[in-house]
Amino acid sequence: MSKKKSFLHLVKSQIKSREAKEFVALELGKHIEETVQQLTKSGMCKEEAEIQAVLNMGDPIKLGLKMGRLHRPKVDWSLLSLFIFLQLVGLLPLLITNFEYQPSIYKQTVSIFLGIVCAFCIMLFDYRKLKDKIWIFIGIIGVILIVFFYFGTSINGYPYIRIGFFNSNSLVVLPFLFIGWTGMFYRYGHRYLLMIGLFSFTLLLYIPVSNLSSIILYISMVFTMYVWTIRKQRKQVLAAFIALIIGAASLLIWRYNPFYMKHRLLGFFNPEKYAVGSGFMNIQIKKYLSDANWFGQNVKLEDFSLPAPHTDLVFVTLTYSLGWLFSICLVLFLVAVTVRLGWMSYKIPDTFGQLIIIGAATLYTVPLVYNVAMVLGWLPLAGFWLPFISYGTVHILINSILFGLVLSVYRRKDLVSPAVEN
Repeated sequence: MSKKKSFLHLVKSQIKSREAKEFVALELGKHIEETVQQLTKSGMCKEEAEIQAVLNMGDPIKLGLKMGRLHRPKVDWSLLSLFIFLQLVGLLPLLITNFEYQPSIYKQTVSIFLGIVCAFCIMLFDYRKLKDKIWIFIGIIGVILIVFFYFGTSINGYPYIRIGFFNSNSLVVLPFLFIGWTGMFYRYGHRYLLMIGLFSFTLLLYIPVSNLSSIILYISMVFTMYVWTIRKQRKQVLAAFIALIIGAASLLIWRYNPFYMKHRLLGFFNPEKYAVGSGFMNIQIKKYLSDANWFGQNVKLEDFSLPAPHTDLVFVTLTYSLGWLFSICLVLFLVAVTVRLGWMSYKIPDTFGQLIIIGAATLYTVPLVYNVAMVLGWLPLAGFWLPFISYGTVHILINSILFGLVLSVYRRKDLVSPAVEN
């Protein structure tokens, strides 16, 4: 065994993590090779240069212990604790409602448990292996969309797929789109024509099987990741904003007829005038929020007349029952997740990992902001859920995948070389 291999073997023997062993051995090996090249240029033979380079590294035992502490996998306990806590808070809407059609608490509990397990498993998975799997995910996306096209059951004009107790619309394809676009931006982020063409093609496939909220969420995700990729090019960023505004306006006109949009906007801007129509929901929400005090009504909501008290309008349910103090604290916890994701994006040296965090933050924050804003009367009503809190297996699945990947990125933040750019 050569001096270099013997040295690296002793260093690795002091490190517990397999991933850390491989990373440390690779980095130290490169450093030794660079030193060997410098010494050989000065006239030393290769064998002597290798021996000298290894001696310059110091005691392999002490170095191994130091590297083991420095590069061991990390767990972001703050984000993980928020994730588990908010998942459990998601049971509250089912516990305080008492309807004949009340969703199964058992089903939601099982979904939450499986979601937490899923997030843990993904956290242990090395996210870097996804870099070479872009086209596999694009293929999966195509298969899922074809299934919705030809085998989906129409509910309210949109196709749904039911497998056992799992019932989902096209929202389930978003995690695969997210991973696929992360890889595309990492490898081809500055090939603008390719990005525009691929985005247009996938959007054309996604629109016919999706509702407005899913489409907005998809566009927001791609747009945010794209702007982050070209963030240092101001002219391109400005052009992207203009293209987004024009594209969004065209999408609304094309996908949703003018009467539908006018109906929604009239109910939003003047709910009292359209109280028996499009403004009814806005008036009911305002009524329940005004009746809620700081500590809530503390009653079973048997006569609650909102149609989605445990899904899109769960914020109203919790505020009316538990009070504004609880809801404000809940929003602060939810916002803390976004703040934590933003902080993490600056701590990750890997471009691919940064893209994962940026995309995950967008998919989490857009529904959060819109849901709270529409309930408070700042935005028109739309089908955006409150992350972690709204009922639904699909939402739990999406959150689990997103946060599992983010935790996987953070876990390996000291196992990637800095300033890795695409």
